[in-house]
Amino acid sequence: MLFEILTTSLMGGIALKAFSKSKGVSSNDSGKIQRIMSLSGLNVKDGKDTLTTQLVKKKQHEWGWEYKYRIPLGRSFADYEAKLKVFEDGLNNRRKNITFNDLRQLDLNKDLLLQLQQLWKAKLTEQKEIELSYDGLLIIRVYDKPLAKEVPFTPGKGWSVPVGVTRARNEFKYHDFEIVPHIVLGGATRYGKSNLINSMITSLVHSEPSSVNFYLIDLKGGVELCDYENIKQTISIAYEPYEALHTLQQAYDKMRVIQRELKCKGKKNVQEAGIKERYFVVIDEVGELNAAEAVTKEEKRLKLECQTIMSQIARLGAGLGFRLVVATQYPTGDVIPRQIKQNADAKLCFRVQSGVASRVVLDAEGAESLPQIKGRAIYQTADKREILQTPLITPQIIHDAIQPHIIDKKGERVEETVIQPRRTDTVTFEEV
Repeated sequence: MLFEILTTSLMGGIALKAFSKSKGVSSNDSGKIQRIMSLSGLNVKDGKDTLTTQLVKKKQHEWGWEYKYRIPLGRSFADYEAKLKVFEDGLNNRRKNITFNDLRQLDLNKDLLLQLQQLWKAKLTEQKEIELSYDGLLIIRVYDKPLAKEVPFTPGKGWSVPVGVTRARNEFKYHDFEIVPHIVLGGATRYGKSNLINSMITSLVHSEPSSVNFYLIDLKGGVELCDYENIKQTISIAYEPYEALHTLQQAYDKMRVIQRELKCKGKKNVQEAGIKERYFVVIDEVGELNAAEAVTKEEKRLKLECQTIMSQIARLGAGLGFRLVVATQYPTGDVIPRQIKQNADAKLCFRVQSGVASRVVLDAEGAESLPQIKGRAIYQTADKREILQTPLITPQIIHDAIQPHIIDKKGERVEETVIQPRRTDTVTFEEV
């Protein structure tokens, strides 16, 4: 009896506190944001007057709150971007409030005291995340919960491939190669570029096994894309620069064949002609084809020729059913050919070391400020820019997806084998 009275009183007190706090959460955050702006030097002195950032509108969403501000003359959006960590740390520098939504999740048939202790501990350790954007007004989105650090792989449909989960409602974001044919990937090593390429290839094999074709160039010695060497969808694969030239030349020749076919039919693109096949040229670590780093004249000539063909595919390939996926871990101005960047309306960048590297990939800073979380990236199209967590794909998922499509490249099926670690060399035995 005593326990029931104490429990009821405790729950009532917490509910009352949650109710009273919930009425002031929005105003507390908006007021704190403006105070942070003032203390961090974002106000502007105009003679005797002080121009401040003015709150115009605030709106509550499922994921948190969105605030819109009018910034004073003399300030730019870049000034506020530079203070992103100041905003985030300032808003997290407080005790967390327990809401009615938290209390509704408690199980009354279990130990309430233990559940309340766990809830309070979780509230004290959870962190809000801040996102800034600008559309004439400064938009500050305050997310109640951080973005997930790990997202399982989910295949796309048709020519749409998964690129990750966004903060808003934890929705999966897809890249549609029929709408945006080419994409550039960048980011420091070990942050998820090759994992995303594997996700894209596996999704395409899963959703369009009879129509997708690959020209694969893995200039990391074959450790990333060798799994797809013997699937029927792979037309050519290269592991060295001299092999890359051969693979690119094959892709270019096929593109010209399709071009002549469309001309004969009087059609302008493969969609209009009803051609279902699509050809993906995937280059993992395009920096290895940088002619500026060539040692010999022959090597320089070879790499320049590779860049020329890549640029031609980028310019002409979209209407002919060719798609480019180009990745690099060392984004500098001379690594990604200019024609590829200009014709790739989609860019995805993981964390990089500097704002200069971010501008090479995204034409804007921001990727250098991403947290040190594997898979966290900025996905940018012509009209939108979002932070997301890219999906994590395992070797077993890749194995299960490609196993039905493995052939011996002589037309005979290869018996299913137990999954093994990625190889670096192969030994061939020939019966005498």
